[in-house]
Amino acid sequence: MSVTYRVTVEPTAEPITLDQFKNALRVTGCDFDEQLTELLKVCRKQVEYDTSRKLVTQTVVMYMDEFPDSEIEIRLAPVQSITHVKYYDESETQQTYSSSDYWTNLIETPPEIELKLGTTWPPTQLERPNSVEVTMVCGYGAATAVPVEAKLAIKELGKMNWKDCTGSRAVYDRLIAQLKWTGYGVAQ
Repeated sequence: MSVTYRVTVEPTAEPITLDQFKNALRVTGCDFDEQLTELLKVCRKQVEYDTSRKLVTQTVVMYMDEFPDSEIEIRLAPVQSITHVKYYDESETQQTYSSSDYWTNLIETPPEIELKLGTTWPPTQLERPNSVEVTMVCGYGAATAVPVEAKLAIKELGKMNWKDCTGSRAVYDRLIAQLKWTGYGVAQ
């Protein structure tokens, strides 16, 4: 089953401040603030990609071609809440699946949406790609709640990509390994 994730509402802040990032890169002054702000965002996104995690609060839509046979497994963590589950029915009309028909298990990794006893997923438009949409709020919340390993990984990746800095791929990989999921086909 094909699954795609798209951020629809970007974070309003990064896990570390520009000053913290500049300090890690040993940059003084403001000459490169615009470039460093962009690099900080790129580094955060790479850490999120490498760990299958969202660091600070953002809205994500997960698209699937059809409902699975059982629960919907969300391959992102942490998920704060499920906003809604929508789908295109057989007559190509978008519907909202009632939240009273499913449970959300957002504590586990990966988070899941589980059908309640006696319910089934509705049929969808067969040939329509992305006929199921799960909109969710993801991330640890505020920057202060982001794990220190993620913040250090952002800084290390920044060092690896900024002139006159020497970052370590081995250090970055060790930090990422501490954040990766285990037991679900993702390397430790």
